[in-house]
Amino acid sequence: MKKIVLSILAGLLYFGVEAQIDVPQPSSAGSVYSKVGLTDVTIDYFRPKMKGRQIFGEGSDYLQPYGVLWRAGANSGSKLTISTDANIGGKDVKAGEYLIFATPGKETWTVMLYSDLSLGGNVAGYDQSKEVMRTTATPTKLSTMVETLTYNIADIAEDNASANIELSWADVSVKIPVKVDFDQEVMAAIDAASKVNPANYTAAANYY
Repeated sequence: MKKIVLSILAGLLYFGVEAQIDVPQPSSAGSVYSKVGLTDVTIDYFRPKMKGRQIFGEGSDYLQPYGVLWRAGANSGSKLTISTDANIGGKDVKAGEYLIFATPGKETWTVMLYSDLSLGGNVAGYDQSKEVMRTTATPTKLSTMVETLTYNIADIAEDNASANIELSWADVSVKIPVKVDFDQEVMAAIDAASKVNPANYTAAANYY
């Protein structure tokens, strides 16, 4: 009997280890992508919900008080990926992957890009020397509440040379400008595509 009980327990333990139950996360994963000029811009993030809470404001009654560093999302934070060099928030940023951090304020926000992805959402371990970009932005008051944190790549210019990274949550929207330069790449491609075999001109002349 003892052996039977042990076998059953071992089976239940094995099942418990192997069987993974997938349940929704409180802050679901999200991703937004757009091409700006010839640059792939992607933001991967986790989307906290308001759930009746006050989000941005002065003091401890708010989920994200003014003047306190924030991971700009939930869980492991928010990651920006750019496929080429770009100018973000007025600063030149190399192609690569960066964490997004922000310090909200009533009149202005400070927004940073951080090079060490291993930090995740650990604001306590933040090292300012690993910033690659720091800029300020003026928040816009929204007339309609945004229940779930939302990133967007908005306001793409007609010439495709600029756009805005937009963060919206609760009654606040913040935009960070992105500028890209693709002229040299296009001109090089035109030059390469325009080179032809000189013998083709002879063949064409003979045909005519």
